[in-house]
Amino acid sequence: MPETPITHPAPSSALPARLADHILSELIQRGAGPGAFLPSEGELVNRFQVSRPVIREAIKQLEGRGLIEVINGRGARIRPLGEQQLRAYFTHAIALQRVPFRELMEARKPIEIQSARLAAQRRTPDQLDALQDIIRRMRRNIGNADAYVDLDHDLHALIADASGNLIIAHLVRSLRGALNDLTHETLYRRRNRQQLERVHALHESIVTEIGYRNPDGAGHAMDIHFSEALSFLIQRREGGAARSP
Repeated sequence: MPETPITHPAPSSALPARLADHILSELIQRGAGPGAFLPSEGELVNRFQVSRPVIREAIKQLEGRGLIEVINGRGARIRPLGEQQLRAYFTHAIALQRVPFRELMEARKPIEIQSARLAAQRRTPDQLDALQDIIRRMRRNIGNADAYVDLDHDLHALIADASGNLIIAHLVRSLRGALNDLTHETLYRRRNRQQLERVHALHESIVTEIGYRNPDGAGHAMDIHFSEALSFLIQRREGGAARSP
């Protein structure tokens, strides 16, 4: 590549950030994917006509954004897409930016509905078997709040995986994880047996419709499930934290 010096001098504190953006832009233009290594430190020095400390700080900033990982003795490479960065963003939004709990739950609802619709169209036989196995285990643990919550998490994550959409899968996991990071009481511990049976019946309905490859039915069942869960959680949230469904 030809040399591309960073023009229009900026304050020294801003230069590494600008350089990090330049490096990222070139990686995108090259079509570099997960696992691809960045040019060496020396190559970047020649490429951008800046000092090694500036290059190192730019690399550090890219690493801090979760975009690359530095491997001792080998260099820096692009990290695979994961939900950690999104989870950190949503956690920050709730804890520090005071984004209302309701807003994150409202954002999660249409994602979960689309997840169920796509899963009904794209799930594999093995994925359906796994969903049905989770539903059976949830039934056996309906009186065990901690176990049921863990299985509920697995159910929604597997539905997202079955959607065949990587972005949806990461969004579902990161939103759920952020909400759980910052809340302390489970949805299920505060419900009576009749309410728990209703929640489980909706879970069963979602999986049944996914099994029938009925996207409208799966989406509708998830819509009802999430509408009821959202209403319950918001009511409980007024008196304290509640854990997500």
